[in-house]
Amino acid sequence: MRPLRKRLDEHRRALTNPASYPSESFSRHRTLKHTTERAPTFRVTVLHRHLTQTLERKIMEAVEIKRHNPEINNKEELREVLRLIS
Repeated sequence: MRPLRKRLDEHRRALTNPASYPSESFSRHRTLKHTTERAPTFRVTVLHRHLTQTLERKIMEAVEIKRHNPEINNKEELREVLRLIS
């Protein structure tokens, strides 16, 4: 499982250089909606700690995506979890 810092660094790079992560939700959103704007800063809130298993983290991520229904997320995490548990 990748550490949170590494995942956040990937998101940050996707915002500052969208072409480097074309399939990333942040990159797609930035390319389509904010083409000429500077890369924004973003705030992170940890919703669940001590998730040690990848599947456990992915399930909780899918649950939180469904609960919060964020604009940028493309629900790929939810589809991935369903593939893993079926």
